[in-house]
Amino acid sequence: MRALAKTAFVVFWLSACASTPPANTDDVYDPFESFNRKVYGFNNSVDRAIVGPVARGYIKTVPEPARDGVHNALVNANSTVTFANDILQGKPGRAAETFTRFLINTTIGLGGLFDVAGKSGLEGHTEDFGQTLGVWGMPMGPYFMAPFLGPTNLRDTAGGVVDNLFDPLTWVEFGVSDNLDLYLNGGLVVTNALDTRARLNDAFEALQDQPEPYTALRRAYSAGRKTAVRDGQPVDNPYDDLPDFDDFDDFEDEE
Repeated sequence: MRALAKTAFVVFWLSACASTPPANTDDVYDPFESFNRKVYGFNNSVDRAIVGPVARGYIKTVPEPARDGVHNALVNANSTVTFANDILQGKPGRAAETFTRFLINTTIGLGGLFDVAGKSGLEGHTEDFGQTLGVWGMPMGPYFMAPFLGPTNLRDTAGGVVDNLFDPLTWVEFGVSDNLDLYLNGGLVVTNALDTRARLNDAFEALQDQPEPYTALRRAYSAGRKTAVRDGQPVDNPYDDLPDFDDFDDFEDEE
């Protein structure tokens, strides 16, 4: 049902976004900017009222080694998705690294709580089907802000549907309780969200200091996704399209 719901959401955006993107592919294609800004404002309010305080409380009360353990376990649990996309991107070497890391961290690392493979020099990486589509030349498509979930684009939304199919927990059913799989998946979603928000806390605060946070987030997200498709090779500056406020300072000095 979750996969079907996500598929329906993608179909909605495919039908709603059938328009021509701008000729300048360096610009972020944001045909729904007015709507997106309202959603950004809503998400920002939710973050200030609930998510941000919870994440900061998590940082203050849970020691960093424990938080790192949670993060490591979440990354390890996502190894099947990364492995599948390594294969689909035609990168057998990276797929072998992912598989080896999963074996080491699941066994010696106690289910992934400890990144034993990383400490041994086998650095990890993450891949998703949105990146896979980008590797094979599919453009990102329209940018939009999803309520509660934040920035995304058409390609990454479609990729999320496929990644859901790669995740074994999508298909596993537990005989102990009919709803145990739903509770487990729900717990993982909440834990992932908390872990991500806590690890990006400094970035969230820096974003609020920007003169145009919406534009900064839009460009940073899109640039980050381009970088991910290139396996970490940067492509542009997330803040290139922000005004140069030094020019305004110079103007005031002349007056």
